[in-house]
Amino acid sequence: MIGLIILIVAIVVVLAVTPFVLDEKGYVLISFNNTTIEGTIVSFCIMAVITAVVLYLTYKLIRYLLSIYHNTKHGFFARSQERKQAAIEQALWSAINDDYEHVEQALSGNSVPDKFEDIRLALLAKAALANNQTDKALERLFEISPEHQLKVAKLWLASGDSSAIESQMRVSAESKKATALELKLYTEVLVQQQHFSALEDVLPRLLRKKVFSSEQWTRVFNAYFSALPIEKITHKYKQLPKKLQAYAHTAYLAKMAAIGQLAVIEGDLIKMVKHNEQHNQLAHILNGAANADAIKLQTCIQERLKKDESNNALLLALACLANAQGDYDLAARVFDKALNSENKKQYAEQAALSYSKSAQAEKALVLYQ
Repeated sequence: MIGLIILIVAIVVVLAVTPFVLDEKGYVLISFNNTTIEGTIVSFCIMAVITAVVLYLTYKLIRYLLSIYHNTKHGFFARSQERKQAAIEQALWSAINDDYEHVEQALSGNSVPDKFEDIRLALLAKAALANNQTDKALERLFEISPEHQLKVAKLWLASGDSSAIESQMRVSAESKKATALELKLYTEVLVQQQHFSALEDVLPRLLRKKVFSSEQWTRVFNAYFSALPIEKITHKYKQLPKKLQAYAHTAYLAKMAAIGQLAVIEGDLIKMVKHNEQHNQLAHILNGAANADAIKLQTCIQERLKKDESNNALLLALACLANAQGDYDLAARVFDKALNSENKKQYAEQAALSYSKSAQAEKALVLYQ
């Protein structure tokens, strides 16, 4: 624009100077339809310069006004984006500190940048779960876009209804490139949905990928055996490959003890008495034992205690076994010796049972305080 104005001015200057050089007045005649404009070159040049100046000033004014508009618009949207960014950042810091009340405050009344919308919904769902608002959490989870559903699998599991992502999890887990985390989450979904036939199919792969620790395997098999009919538990356990049986062993024994089948597993428990490193595990298994008749096991534990009277794990195992066999007086005497601040919470129910059944209600009440 400026270049064009300079060109026009230059032409005008040439036209203005030419009459003086040629010693002629010079006239300009412009005719358009019925309109005619005429005058000397000098007057024409003056008008042209004035017109050019007016055009230039108009151009500058328009540019200035446009710049004000753009800067105002940019500033408004920039401030809006800053507010949105601040809201998601504040919510993330609050979530890191488990302050879900502030997560709600930061996100409920504020929007966030579009790319963080699913994260906003996930944080609100997590906050709702922390406040025991399961229905509200599920509403938020269903709003999350399909491509991000697997990223909130843990929230679906925590909601108690992971059926919505099971099909996606299956596709992901069946892939040859499935990660250990994807397989683990798929297993948790199957356990929660009690789809144990599908779980049986995936167990060998979980073993090959080394997805679970021993404790995690025990939790999986606890759920697995708990869902089986009593008459099928031993059969299903024996059908497992040897390596999986090793991981399922504790869960199997605990379940059999809990359903009053100590006679079936008594031999396995007696073997555990012979190994010091398995005594805590034995006590854990017998902690849930019911309606038992295992005299050989009791005798074995008592014989071992004669050599190691301070073995607290075996004392707890003996007390729980005595409860299961209805010998509450023996159980109460052993709990008097074995119960301490470290194991009180874990064995409080068994101890209270022995005290209440042996006419020591005061001791039972103390455990519940």
